[in-house]
Amino acid sequence: MEKNKTGKPAFAAGRYFKYAIGEIVLVMIGILLALQVNNWNENRKISNTEQLLLRDLKTEIQSNIIALDTIIKSHRASLNAIITFDSIITNLKQFNSPLELDTLFKTHDFNMTYDPRTGILNSIINSGKLDYISNRELRYKFSSLNDIIIDTNESANDFSEQRSQFYWPLLGQLYQRQTDERFKFNTIKILNSSEFNWWLVLAKSSRIEGLAEENDLMKTLKEILELIENEIIK
Repeated sequence: MEKNKTGKPAFAAGRYFKYAIGEIVLVMIGILLALQVNNWNENRKISNTEQLLLRDLKTEIQSNIIALDTIIKSHRASLNAIITFDSIITNLKQFNSPLELDTLFKTHDFNMTYDPRTGILNSIINSGKLDYISNRELRYKFSSLNDIIIDTNESANDFSEQRSQFYWPLLGQLYQRQTDERFKFNTIKILNSSEFNWWLVLAKSSRIEGLAEENDLMKTLKEILELIENEIIK
């Protein structure tokens, strides 16, 4: 009889211990589930924010591609005009088209610097939200984009400085004052000028270098746009 009396408390204690373990396990499972749900909610918020950022960046990049395309076309026309000048000067005696010369003079020194819209990108970088973008390659391209734009504009700035130093002063020397107080541009004189030929050499070199950098920037922008489109949830 004594054995039976001592066995009941031991059995009860064992059963209580099992219940306690079970409750602890349930609590732990509840905590893990709560953490998982919280993480899921946080990840969903980050994902939603990322999608909003990507859509805004897509709009900005598309606008910048259009602007850069306009600049590339104008600078390519400038280079073509410079090359045409070279050809005309080589065969100047056979050339007789004042209207074409007027067009070439207006086109060959046309110069634009690239001034893209970067408000959204700069805001994202400055606010630390660039880390919301999960694609590592896309983050890298965005973080280095401003430096690429600065490098690209250096050639356009060099062209502008060379134009101010060599071409514009030359024009002032080659305008002839007429009896009616008007000024006439001496086209033949400027085409035969060694200074103008030197200017064409500088302009051609600067323009070729600039177009190469602008085309590289265009390639980068299109790569960024493609990466964004691949990350946007349809």
